[in-house]
Amino acid sequence: MVALLVGLKLTLLRNSLRRSVWRTVGLVLGAVYALGIVVAAYAGLVALRWTSTTVTTQVTVLAYAALTLGWLLLSLLVFGVDETVDPARFALLPVRARELVPGLLAAALVGVPGAATVLLALGLVVTWARTPALAVAALVAAVLGTLTCVLLARTATSAFAASLSSRRFRDLAAVLLAVVGAGLGVGINVLSRAAVDNLDDLAGVLDRLVAVASWTPFGWAWALPGDVARGAWAQAGLHLVLATALVAGLAVAWTHVLGRRLTEPGTGGSGSATVGRAAWVERLYPPDAAGAVAVRSLRYWRRDPRHLATLASALVTPLVLFVVLGMNPDGATRLTVFVPAVLALLIGTSAAQDLSFDGSAVWLHISTGVPGADDRRGRVLASLTVFGPLLVVMHLVVAAVSGAWSDLPGAVGLSAALTLGGLGVGSWVGALWQWPGPAPGENPFQRGSSGGLPALASAMTVLTGTFVAGLPALALVVLGVLVDPLYGWAALPVGLLTGLVLLRVGMVQGGRLLDRRWPEVLRAVSERAA
Repeated sequence: MVALLVGLKLTLLRNSLRRSVWRTVGLVLGAVYALGIVVAAYAGLVALRWTSTTVTTQVTVLAYAALTLGWLLLSLLVFGVDETVDPARFALLPVRARELVPGLLAAALVGVPGAATVLLALGLVVTWARTPALAVAALVAAVLGTLTCVLLARTATSAFAASLSSRRFRDLAAVLLAVVGAGLGVGINVLSRAAVDNLDDLAGVLDRLVAVASWTPFGWAWALPGDVARGAWAQAGLHLVLATALVAGLAVAWTHVLGRRLTEPGTGGSGSATVGRAAWVERLYPPDAAGAVAVRSLRYWRRDPRHLATLASALVTPLVLFVVLGMNPDGATRLTVFVPAVLALLIGTSAAQDLSFDGSAVWLHISTGVPGADDRRGRVLASLTVFGPLLVVMHLVVAAVSGAWSDLPGAVGLSAALTLGGLGVGSWVGALWQWPGPAPGENPFQRGSSGGLPALASAMTVLTGTFVAGLPALALVVLGVLVDPLYGWAALPVGLLTGLVLLRVGMVQGGRLLDRRWPEVLRAVSERAA
């Protein structure tokens, strides 16, 4: 079964690369980037061989515990998990979950992230191979640590996806994502400040951090070589037992989740919903094609776990920045008034991915003859309905906290330029690039092999275009802070004007592009790796 699933993963990967040059280029770029990280890490690991075992323990435990935590958080918040070999496709076959787990685990390591993690884990053996006992301990730690990374990410995303598919828990899950990301950023800020304030006791700070990390699930496996090097055999045995139990427990939990997917493969959520009277906010939209698109998009934002996960991810960065700036002295709190502009910078990416989230349901727009301009305008209206109130509340809160009311007009002007300009750029880019996203009700953290470079190119293009759109307002804001507050007041009309102009241009040009490309759009969003 292991060889079969790995071979299937390789076949699917090969076929997907043949279908699109984007995927080939994306895979090559990802492999080159990962190789650079691995080479740099090996250089450091080799250099550690000439340091003391104490320093080696400090560096390796902290770095590899961060690697394990990164697998979990990045899978939840950013990249998702690659489910090219989707377990739900085996639902009609006479195969049990426990028979699939070893093969799916091996298939998860086939790819750039998995291969890079394996190489980095083997680097632990390189740096600790000083005695036979240390080499064996490092090899065991590498195996257990790699299994922990993959199983932790797979189990967490599968469990979280199951929660998000429930109407009862998905709103709470989105909030938890934001809280976890914000807590991580604040924790890093606190630790860095503690290190700077205690440079004379840096070794002591590192020892305390290692002591904490080694007794968390993220560091149990990676602490083994350091325990053996110190001769702390009791701690080494306890860490070995804990790491092994963690891997076994995660395997059991993942098997349970897979078993449910094999017996309940349906995406759910269809057939039971009823359409009632429109909510008051939906009656604000115009009674035309654009208004209908806006209502449908708003319902997606309210009910679709993928949109909730996107919203939570977008809120993480400004929330972390707000807390970090508020904790730092020397006038940094004044800068918090501009924190909402970070959220405004990211809003355009939601417009760029909206068509991809629709999937094959976009055929409804084609079959009913919805003009591309109305599609673009309706999606912009829905995005403004979601993010507009959030931005208003954030601006009022941060102005009240920082007391920098004189900077509020400039901050609002900058956010207006970034929001409206970003939606304009996203409307055009979204009509140019599409990719197949997870279907409604499926794992919102799933990352198939089909997104790849188009999704990355879309996000980077939108962010770059949005930043350029905000440059006039940003220049006036900087002058308002450094020279005269009147420049900040000027940023308000300038930001609104530039944002509205770019929004209009983006919707018109994006609509024209859609009118020419509707068949290509349907093919792009409907494609699945097979």
